[in-house]
Amino acid sequence: MTDRATLADTEILELEPQATAAVRVEQQMAELDLASAFDRAIPLVASTISARGGEIGGPPFGRYHRFGPDVVDVEIGFPVANAPDLPPLASVDAGEVGISELPGGPVARTVHQGTYDGLSAAYDALHDWIHTQPGYDDGAGPWESYVDDPSSAPDPSQIRTEVTWPLVRS
Repeated sequence: MTDRATLADTEILELEPQATAAVRVEQQMAELDLASAFDRAIPLVASTISARGGEIGGPPFGRYHRFGPDVVDVEIGFPVANAPDLPPLASVDAGEVGISELPGGPVARTVHQGTYDGLSAAYDALHDWIHTQPGYDDGAGPWESYVDDPSSAPDPSQIRTEVTWPLVRS
């Protein structure tokens, strides 16, 4: 089986805002090492949520505020069911954990199945799909939620990642 975005599962949803705990990472594209950034951030955010009395409310995510051509700016964290006692993400230094939010409103969502190397194609396919939907355009800050943990997946081609893209009504 090859990596793919399951466009048959692509849909437009209306989401409520979701509180999160996260870190913000900004790197020059020339120094890009997202795997290392995620490997550091996910355990840090999870342990901080627990230590501060919060409760993880969903799979880890990466929200891209900017991706190229010079810089990648990504928020890495978890939705929280019970928000921990933390300052707002916008007020903490880079690499520190703070409270943030995944936005509510209309979004387009698809499921990518396979290794993370194929996520770029899933974003491209979702972007193209959005532009075929009457009354919508793509908004800022798409994110991916890591439904399956690749370290415990027996077959990497079965790893599922939800790709969610905020929409604006046109």
